Amino acid sequence: MNNLRTYKVFIIFILTIFVQQNAKAQINVIENADQKTIDLLLERKMSQNNQFSLYTNYSVQLKNGAKEEVETLYKDFTIQHPEIDATIIYANPKFKLVVGNYKNKIEAEYLLKKIAGKYPDAFVVKLKK
Repeated sequence: MNNLRTYKVFIIFILTIFVQQNAKAQINVIENADQKTIDLLLERKMSQNNQFSLYTNYSVQLKNGAKEEVETLYKDFTIQHPEIDATIIYANPKFKLVVGNYKNKIEAEYLLKKIAGKYPDAFVVKLKK
């Protein structure tokens, strides 16, 4: 009887050690070799978000439609005009592609005139909060 009790304690001790080793394996953190690159990209993204103020400036809306259409147009526009800010805004139930970031309406209208041939449905907007 005493021998059986010792055997049970030994089995519980071995199982406890086994479970502890598995638990420690999940705690290990994998170090990312490209962490500096990730931090740099996040910093750039945050600076872009801070620079593009839709609520105080004028922009040009190119498209209002389905997500896929707007994303395709966004990619095309940013390739053709990398110097012009562009962003996609979700306005239930559709998505909007808004480009340019100008302090006054005249500059936004100049951009509209410049791209009107390729984007005939575009128009100047000043979004409100």
